[in-house]
Amino acid sequence: MDRPEEVRTRGVHAVGWVMAVHLLVMGCAGAGGMIGEPPPEHTFTETLNDVCFINASEGWIVGNGGTLLHTRNGGATWVAESSQTTRDLLAVLFVNSNTGWIVGDGGMILQTINAGLGWVRQGSATSNRLNSLYFQKGDTKTGWIVGDHGTILHTSNGGLSWVAQTGAGDRNLRDVSFRDYDHGTIVGDGGLILYTNSGTLGALWNAQLSGTNRDLTAIWSAGPSTIWVVGDGGVLLRTVDDGISWVRGPQTTVTDRLTDIRFSGSSAGWISGGSGVILQTTNGGTIWVERPVRSNAVIRAVFFINDKTGWAVGDNGTILYSVDGGLFWVRQFKL
Repeated sequence: MDRPEEVRTRGVHAVGWVMAVHLLVMGCAGAGGMIGEPPPEHTFTETLNDVCFINASEGWIVGNGGTLLHTRNGGATWVAESSQTTRDLLAVLFVNSNTGWIVGDGGMILQTINAGLGWVRQGSATSNRLNSLYFQKGDTKTGWIVGDHGTILHTSNGGLSWVAQTGAGDRNLRDVSFRDYDHGTIVGDGGLILYTNSGTLGALWNAQLSGTNRDLTAIWSAGPSTIWVVGDGGVLLRTVDDGISWVRGPQTTVTDRLTDIRFSGSSAGWISGGSGVILQTTNGGTIWVERPVRSNAVIRAVFFINDKTGWAVGDNGTILYSVDGGLFWVRQFKL
């Protein structure tokens, strides 16, 4: 997940014929059938965990069982490629057009330096499940990975070596984000929030009071000191002071697990979650509205390259595509 730069919504009001025309246009622009139309020729049902695009055309999806999908045409066609593993792959991130990483089960770290033509395994010195990673865009050297049982790994040499950092106990860590090289946040199970202001200087991680014991799943750093966090039971938290105080975000109707959060600029944002949940904000998170996707599958990740064009992925091989900021979604498929 490309961070920081990184919520969701319910409720749609549109005149019927306008919606119909819009959906027709979306179908032409997006590739694949309309959501809710079961395409009998497509039987791909793998769980998809994360998605990352380099530009409007080229993107990657990772999933369970070593699933690695690649597109060069904006998702009009998704093609399976070899990851050389059958382990679950949980997160993918590219920092430029050539260099990217994938992390997953069993301490799996894969890196490419040739735009995905080949993936090489890096040593993690752990067999724990690795859930998320963070590099600043354009930086091929300095990064962090978090995982189960309090795993925090840091590299300053592009992953030639990964060094363990401490401070999380034994709780599972779900996501990590930095607003600069020293100020970072990690979230995890049981309402755990960890914060450091010494990321590249030995990283002393200290616990913050989240005000919840729900599992926290994803972070987005939205500004100099503004951070959003989502989690189980529809939990939505926000801080504007680097976590000195965390407050509940605007109330939504969602009670399912929220899985991912992302912003484009200061206004447009999206959240994904269970039971086909995608929330959208157009005012910086003051109001979140749930958008219909005609699917009950868990949506596990969302990625927008700008405030209009984005993708969301999840269970049962679900790949969704939007060209209007997440107001409407169409479905894409693996060949």
